[in-house]
Amino acid sequence: MTNTSPGGVTDPSPKESHIEESHLEEKLRLRLSGHESQKARFATGLPVARCKQYPQLRKALSDYMQNSSAARVHPSDREVVDLMDAAHPANEEEVVECLRYLYEERGLRPGTRNGPRHLSWFRPVVGEYFHQKRDRQLPATAVHGGHLAVGDFDSMTEAIEVLGGGTECGPRAFEDGAS
Repeated sequence: MTNTSPGGVTDPSPKESHIEESHLEEKLRLRLSGHESQKARFATGLPVARCKQYPQLRKALSDYMQNSSAARVHPSDREVVDLMDAAHPANEEEVVECLRYLYEERGLRPGTRNGPRHLSWFRPVVGEYFHQKRDRQLPATAVHGGHLAVGDFDSMTEAIEVLGGGTECGPRAFEDGAS
């Protein structure tokens, strides 16, 4: 059978035209939502934004998630920075120590009931760990490094002393028959 259509003329069928429109609409949607290809941004000559690096924490997360049956997980820079943000004001070594505690002391290992299944598990868990740690330390340090000054103690106890001429108040007052 021979082709009888004129050479060089392309008449896309309605189906092909619809596919091209859909592809163009998808590109426009991605561009408007900020998910367009990174190649266009790099071509502008602008410097690429880089997250702060935490190599010890990155390795600790990768080690934590290492499972003999699965491929090694490598967290992105963003995941590591988000974890550091959740642990603020802790430093990298403190967050690595927290991961050791969760893994070894608490037994929260991948594949266990409450252990991580994804890297997203770490942000709320580590954030809560440091939140509770700050709350436990706050009462001890809120008052002059954990100690009351004598004047502060005296002023606090004045409020509970009984006014008016030596009348005793408290448990002993009722033992002696005083009212």
